[in-house]
Amino acid sequence: MIGITAFGLLALSLPVFASTDTSDASFQSGWVGVLLTLLIWYVCASRRKKEIGGWLLYYYIRLYIGVIIILLVTVSSYDNYLPEAWAKTPDLYPFFLLTTVPGLLLYCAEFVVAEKLRKSRNYVYVPILRYILFAALASSLIAMMIRNKYFEEDSTAFFNIATMIWPIIWIPYFYLSKRVKSVFKDRDWPSEAHPESS
Repeated sequence: MIGITAFGLLALSLPVFASTDTSDASFQSGWVGVLLTLLIWYVCASRRKKEIGGWLLYYYIRLYIGVIIILLVTVSSYDNYLPEAWAKTPDLYPFFLLTTVPGLLLYCAEFVVAEKLRKSRNYVYVPILRYILFAALASSLIAMMIRNKYFEEDSTAFFNIATMIWPIIWIPYFYLSKRVKSVFKDRDWPSEAHPESS
């Protein structure tokens, strides 16, 4: 099961970088994304009785996919973060950094806190995770305003919206989820639901 999940995580990250020069390539990568999303959803649904299952597993899978995508995008666009790349428009360089660096740092912070939460099962990390998600939402809104004002030809509108949707979905989840409360706060997740764990 772990192997299938790992394969799905890697494969789901690939369509983002697939060439969409032709409508056929776009169509094929779209179908690959849909099929792999269904695979991930099946894995999450089949583990819904486990502590880390259902929507909580989906959160972690999406978090890991995000790390893969961020690493690939950052490595492929590393030159953009150097001042030399902005020699023709040096005034825009600080605004570019404001639209990218805070989001990257917040995602790293979210990953670290979410992993500590998963490993320790300590509820103290849940409020910290909420604060990070709120900060990520604020950072995304600020980045979108900056991009709209200073980068009119920016082609990353989809990613702007995607970075806002993530915290909008998960902030309420980490406030309202019975699973989060049961697994991390009360620690009373029924043992018969996950008999292989001790």
